[in-house]
Amino acid sequence: MVTRQTRFQPPVHGSQHIRRRNLLHQLLHLGPRRLTTIVAPAGYGKTSFAAQWHDLLKSQGGKLIWLPLEPDDCDQSHFLIALLEALQGLLQGERRGLDASSMPVATLLSVLVTRLRRIDGPITLFLDDYHFAQTDATESLLAKLLAAKDLGHVKFVLISRSAPRFPISALRLNGEFRQLGAADLSFSDTEAQEFFAGKAATLTREQIGELNKRTEGWAVALQMVRVLVAESKDSAAILESFDGSNFEMARYLSEQVFSSLPKVVQHFLLETASLPAISRTLAGSISGSPDAAALFNRLGEYALPIAVLDSQGTWIRYHPVFNSFLKEEAERVGIETHAILRKAAHWFEAAHDYDAAVRHALLAGDAGLAAAIVEAAGGWRRVYATTRGGTLLFQTLIAKAPDINLSSFPLTTLGLCVISAKAGQLDAANHYLAIAERACADGKFSRDLRVVRVLMSLYTDRWATAADLSALEADLSHGDDMELIYRALALNMLAYNFLIRTDLERAMHYGQLAIRAFRDGGADFGAMHLYTHIGQAAFFSGDSKSAQDAYRSLIAEAQANIGDGSDLDAVGQVLWSEVLSMRGDHDAASAALAWALPHLELHDTWFDLLAAGIMAQQRVLRLSGDMLAAHAAIDSARAAARRRGFERLTRLIDGERVTLLIATGDIEEAIRYAEISGFQAQTGYADAPNNLAVNLRGCVPALLWTRIYAAQGDIARARDLFYRLTTQQALKPHVPRRIELGLLDIRLLLAQGQPDKAAACLSSLLLSLPMADYRAILQIEGADFTDWLRRLASTMEMPAVVSQRLTFVLDGSAKPPATTRATAVALTEAGGLTERERSVMRLLSAGLSNKEIGRKLDLSDNTVKFHLRNIFTKLNVTSRTAAVTVGRDTGVLQ
Repeated sequence: MVTRQTRFQPPVHGSQHIRRRNLLHQLLHLGPRRLTTIVAPAGYGKTSFAAQWHDLLKSQGGKLIWLPLEPDDCDQSHFLIALLEALQGLLQGERRGLDASSMPVATLLSVLVTRLRRIDGPITLFLDDYHFAQTDATESLLAKLLAAKDLGHVKFVLISRSAPRFPISALRLNGEFRQLGAADLSFSDTEAQEFFAGKAATLTREQIGELNKRTEGWAVALQMVRVLVAESKDSAAILESFDGSNFEMARYLSEQVFSSLPKVVQHFLLETASLPAISRTLAGSISGSPDAAALFNRLGEYALPIAVLDSQGTWIRYHPVFNSFLKEEAERVGIETHAILRKAAHWFEAAHDYDAAVRHALLAGDAGLAAAIVEAAGGWRRVYATTRGGTLLFQTLIAKAPDINLSSFPLTTLGLCVISAKAGQLDAANHYLAIAERACADGKFSRDLRVVRVLMSLYTDRWATAADLSALEADLSHGDDMELIYRALALNMLAYNFLIRTDLERAMHYGQLAIRAFRDGGADFGAMHLYTHIGQAAFFSGDSKSAQDAYRSLIAEAQANIGDGSDLDAVGQVLWSEVLSMRGDHDAASAALAWALPHLELHDTWFDLLAAGIMAQQRVLRLSGDMLAAHAAIDSARAAARRRGFERLTRLIDGERVTLLIATGDIEEAIRYAEISGFQAQTGYADAPNNLAVNLRGCVPALLWTRIYAAQGDIARARDLFYRLTTQQALKPHVPRRIELGLLDIRLLLAQGQPDKAAACLSSLLLSLPMADYRAILQIEGADFTDWLRRLASTMEMPAVVSQRLTFVLDGSAKPPATTRATAVALTEAGGLTERERSVMRLLSAGLSNKEIGRKLDLSDNTVKFHLRNIFTKLNVTSRTAAVTVGRDTGVLQ
């Protein structure tokens, strides 16, 4: 028998970089399993890594065999003889004259098993280049060796370009199998830095990190760059141009990977090289070969540098460097890659994966095809579709807009309009809207144009026309053929436009309908936007808890569906901060605003969101006493408003500056700033600027000048202007505004020397409105004012419940005040509430109207009113809100 002792030594790596130290130490600590596989394509350093492990085991005195296999070892006899030869060094006294070449396979296997049994203690066999010997016949021999229970001390390490095909499930279940792959062997960024240390001093850490990212830690690619950089003076040029088309790298890939493949596999690789990712069905669709699907399934047999993208192995991609080589080869042999990419685009379109379809169309250089795909998929409606929305789809397309005849694709152009508006690029949005309007001049797509125009009014801070809103409602009433996403967005726009007109019930109604429509259409991204309208409608209605619940839902869904720090996450945080700041939780409000408000100033937002954040920020800073920071925040907010082109927001911010100056006693400066900012004294008597229904937040001129006159001591003038403001309102102001107006009225009454009327007004506020949830409105009036209220409550002999509620609002106690003795006694004397009255109270607390309570309980309107009068008498209150508040305090509603 010819001895092959020289083959049994691991490669000498000398001072070569020791890679994956942690993994090597882990392997050393746990010891070899019965079977360990190190499987990766060529160039990943499998042999080098295994040799390092071998050396570490040897340093601990382990019994080891290193056997490099060759193509001839695919024969069973050759394979067994190679194993027998490798064992000679460990078997003292064995006959070396054994003529193994003449023995049948069964005898050779028996001899091998016998000799392995004679070896004392564990032995580890490293089989390098196992793929050379890998056939069904040789694998059956190895499977028998691994199945032999009396050979448990024999460990195998297979170093291969392809995984073993014999059964390994029993070994895996028993914890006797370990698999190491390309991911384990790839260089980390730290290892790449060490690998280049001293060898390529001209490369920076950033360049090496970028190279490692581009090559995905592929050892042979890094080694190639290291050699090329060492031979060149222009290392930057080497890095910039290095990929699979580099001559040296291409030669390596051709010699070591590509040239040995069957011709049909070579053609398959070149035909699919232009695709970012490949599946079996996609390959079958775009390939000219009827065997493409079968070839896809066989790729794993050839040890190619391929990454599997899902757990089922359905999708794969080629390593970027290998992919560059394949693309270069495909171009050289004349394969029509653009035609293949167009086929792929249509395949993805048929599968309703429009993002991928557009991406492949653009890779084919066919922007027109990309636009046509989006148009057929619904155009602008895709912005709100699915869980994450279609933002990325249009962002991809917008870069190629100059290459598209947009007038041929009006729905897609409307999508570019919407996505530009969401990004704050209002000039671009108006440009795309104008193109779409010209393309639809014949009346086609009039519904789509209408809803996008109304949507644009939100982003450009312009009021939608009454005609457009009426038309939207008409569309909905006659829209049996209307797509769900269109219907949902139309409802969304109605909810928003009724919100900003303080028609809060209709805003809530349309908001709930819109959420259901978006959900039914599978458009969670669109549905999430409705929490902003519903939450604000609840907040201004006095239902702070429902507002907070809506914002929490928005934040939770945005983080789960899109990710932390998204635009919708920031929207939710800003609106939630408004609720928190009103309740007096300034630390939490400040933490939310710290990142969310600056984010919104630059991203997807509209007037109301920024107004909510800016007002919350001012509230927090003023109540913390940091007036300099409050002025600085106004400077920053004003710059953002000007940058976004929100003139109404600029006006609101200027009004806050005047309010801040009044609060600090700088009355003359407040007057000067008001005059130069468009808040002249005469504007306080104009109707339009003082319409509280369309000024949900901030001050109107009449409020500013009422405060200025009061600060100057001109109470008569202040009262006259205040009276005009409150009596000229066509609609009842929302709850926070009513609290603000009530407190200002009390201030004026006290200044007029009418404490009895001031006390009555204070009592009404505390009993009829949820002051505790909006306590910042009272606290921001200043310490002097709150001291007046405390004295008022103590000197005017107000009911105990009023005094307790005032203390609770001012002090921000963790618990609401206890029920007054008088109320408890009154309830006891009246025999408490009847069961029917309790039922009415529960429905009353849910916000139902008299008619709705009657329908629920099968009562007439007059009967409901009779029960309410009895409830008010027993609870000693005069309003529905006060009844609910006292009912909760007394435990009636528990």
